Amino acid sequence: MAATAFLLSIGCAFDLHAEPSFPELDWHGLLDLRFMSGNAQNGELQNGLGKFRYGTDSETIRINEAAASLKASLNWDWSGFLTIKYANRQQQALDVSEGFFAYRPVPLGAWNFNARLGMFFPPISLENSGTAWSSPYTLNSSVINAWVGQELRSFGAETRLAYRLANGGHIGLFAAGIANNDTAGLLLAWRGWSLSDYEATLHDRLRLPVGVGITRHFPKQAAYTRPFVEIDGNAGYYAGLTADLHGKFTLRALYYDNLAEPTGLREGQYAWHTRFWSLSVKTELPGQITLISQGLQGSTEMGETRNGFRAVDAGFWAASLLLSKSLGPHRLSLRHEYFGSGQNDFMPQEDNREHGYALTANYNVTLARRHQFNLEFSRIVSNRPSRLNLGQPADQQELLWQFAYRVFF
Repeated sequence: MAATAFLLSIGCAFDLHAEPSFPELDWHGLLDLRFMSGNAQNGELQNGLGKFRYGTDSETIRINEAAASLKASLNWDWSGFLTIKYANRQQQALDVSEGFFAYRPVPLGAWNFNARLGMFFPPISLENSGTAWSSPYTLNSSVINAWVGQELRSFGAETRLAYRLANGGHIGLFAAGIANNDTAGLLLAWRGWSLSDYEATLHDRLRLPVGVGITRHFPKQAAYTRPFVEIDGNAGYYAGLTADLHGKFTLRALYYDNLAEPTGLREGQYAWHTRFWSLSVKTELPGQITLISQGLQGSTEMGETRNGFRAVDAGFWAASLLLSKSLGPHRLSLRHEYFGSGQNDFMPQEDNREHGYALTANYNVTLARRHQFNLEFSRIVSNRPSRLNLGQPADQQELLWQFAYRVFF
């Protein structure tokens, strides 16, 4: 018996140190069934200015999203990531929302270098950390992350350099060269901030508001925006810093500039020169309460110049604060946020100003680690003068109740 135990222990030792067989494949997925009911104006799907994607078309049960994410470890240092998703009324039934190669060598000493190459989300959101960029806290993303999901994706290369502190935390810098994001900023100027959980895909087309003067003032603009196209051939960039103290405190600061030429135009798509600052903080408070706060401020411009002013020049800003408390399988989250945009161009008749605030409350319970039930309420109050073109009051309040059953696998 002693000899058998000795041989088994040797076998276990060999298993523990066995070389893995590359490529190693690991995949996860998400199925999201959703019922919505609310009091809202026409949203993006009805070419309206409403703040929710479904707008008045909400009271039905639907497959809101189905997504699969694959990680392929090619060797010790290189991995490939791919996320393919279906979403209700997506431009293509199945399309890519993220796909990239990552280089993560074994750290040498206190320094750690890694990089990624392909199509990926810029490091802005601290809420959307789940499968296929879902959030464990709420169904709808914050107005900042809803915009990131719809208009921002990095096509290029990103590098990161981090230093491990004596206490085990990390501080680091990152930078990226990016392309195919020349229309970013259009939605903030022409439709405004919104609450949504829709992430645009590689071949997507997003609908524009009708009846607010876009086609009258810009007849070469298509009836939709393609969020991930290159128009002028200019590469953009972003850069920033990050700090992580054992997951108890996380900070990300980023500056983004797509360096687009504002007079660029190709196949019905204008180039929008968009730049902004972003600051995100996540920390754990006493009582095991998670706090996440984000702020973003910038501007976007497009079109010709007259007397020093562009055809469209809109400043924008938003800030959010989320508190979340988990108790076993239960989680309660509350988020409050403010947003706004201004105008400083030679076409005041094409009005892009707005301001408002939103409140979201979510309760979810996760059973057997896979089955999650959500009940969420959102209220968004906003003032947008361009609604007067539609015969609507500039001031509006929109409400949305959502019930979701999510399966993670």
